[in-house]
Amino acid sequence: MSSSHGGGMPPKPVTNPNLPLSGIKVVEFSGLAPGPFVGMVLADFGADVIRIDKTATGLNPDSLCRGKRSFAVSPKSADGHALISQLVRSADVVIDPFRPGVLERLGLGPQDFDKEIKKGLIFARLTGFQRTGPYAQMAGHDINYIALSGVLSMLGQAGGKPQPPSNLLGDFAGGSMICLLGILLALVERARSSQGQVVEADMVTGARYVSSFVLLSSYLSHPSWGAIHADGTDETRGSNTLDGGAPWYGVYACKEGGYMSVGAIEPHFYKELLDILRKVVPTAPEGTQHPSASTQHDRETWPELRRYFEAIFAQLPRSEWERHFVRTDACTVPVLTRDEAALSGVLPAASAESVSDGNPVIPAPAPRLTRTPARPPAGSAGGEWEGESAEMLLTPGEHTDDILLELGISDSRKRIELYAAGAIDGPDRPEGVTKAKL
Repeated sequence: MSSSHGGGMPPKPVTNPNLPLSGIKVVEFSGLAPGPFVGMVLADFGADVIRIDKTATGLNPDSLCRGKRSFAVSPKSADGHALISQLVRSADVVIDPFRPGVLERLGLGPQDFDKEIKKGLIFARLTGFQRTGPYAQMAGHDINYIALSGVLSMLGQAGGKPQPPSNLLGDFAGGSMICLLGILLALVERARSSQGQVVEADMVTGARYVSSFVLLSSYLSHPSWGAIHADGTDETRGSNTLDGGAPWYGVYACKEGGYMSVGAIEPHFYKELLDILRKVVPTAPEGTQHPSASTQHDRETWPELRRYFEAIFAQLPRSEWERHFVRTDACTVPVLTRDEAALSGVLPAASAESVSDGNPVIPAPAPRLTRTPARPPAGSAGGEWEGESAEMLLTPGEHTDDILLELGISDSRKRIELYAAGAIDGPDRPEGVTKAKL
């Protein structure tokens, strides 16, 4: 049996027993994006995460796989089903990324592990749409989930159509992070009751929850700022203080390319912004004049103010503006690209050599715990494996043989039978053993 860990990938280090989730065993049914992110975060903080992969597949394009192990096993095989059931019964947490009913039809749903749940198993279920209602069995993606949440209608430019923020809000904020919160809450509660429970997270409800400030603020009008967010109608979208309407909360192009972000909401921060602009460019650009801080919330002046900001930021390169605004309270910083952020936007910074070579720079785990921080992943700045290839792909079945041993299956003949029957799979399949078609 091989102990390979993939081309160019560093060997999986021994888990630090001091990590917060050390000793927690997680079974993650393979999926894409939201579910894998849940497992990745748990692994970053010390959990032993085993990904259940399909058999007879050469690639799982999941890039959120670091720190995990892969067990390629077929639930359609009686032996495979038994192995999965055994693995789940030994786990603390199960991550189910499927539509409602999928695991139930396989005989692997929460009701099939009721005894284990009562004894401490946490069964986390993450769906896009809510588990009940007309959309429950429909396929969908982030844009659909935030559309139903009501939040998409509030995002976008004035006079334009709603615009989603990539797939961040539904998939990861409303989905992954809410599911993670549920798992951690259930683990905390288990310490008191010794019982597990089912955690149900969906991206529609989650997106609404993480958008509570936006949704609740849309009903309010600030005495100075006026309306803060759109109410979801075309008439209000993109015209309010924090959704693109206010000139002092926006992005402006600089000379020779690049952008500066301006978020000078409070009056004293806004005044500092204007003071710096006036000092750096004493003569206002042609067709504009330096504004007064006293008119910040006069909406009639906003069109003229926006023209002023557009014109004045276009006077100098971004590097010059960055030099003038750094270490001030003007709430104005450069919009960094992906690679620029890795070099200078966060600490620890990546090396210029890593960025120039085009190697992936892995974001550092967050939050940082002062006594038991997560292990910096391979490919991250300052990581334990800095300079090594980033852990971005995990071959299905890469750890099948290791996990068989952990399940108590050490007989070589039984192992060969399982491979031959198509119950399990992986790159360590014995030579000459062909898979049966299930």
